[in-house]
Amino acid sequence: MRKGIITDIDWAFIGAELACCDADEQASFFKSFIKEMKSWDTNHRGETQLCYVNMRLDDPEKEFLKMLSHTQD
Repeated sequence: MRKGIITDIDWAFIGAELACCDADEQASFFKSFIKEMKSWDTNHRGETQLCYVNMRLDDPEKEFLKMLSHTQD
């Protein structure tokens, strides 16, 4: 994806805004995020990037994000 003329993004602001969105908007964000990463040349590249993100999160943040992949048995 091309960034065009965007030169600076306040990621903390984006995260705060996303947190206040409804579930449909948040799901749309994550679907787009995943779709973009899956468009990269290999799955390994996306998995590696997610590993780098994981290394920058603390344990309570990782625990909180587990609900994104929770499934009911």
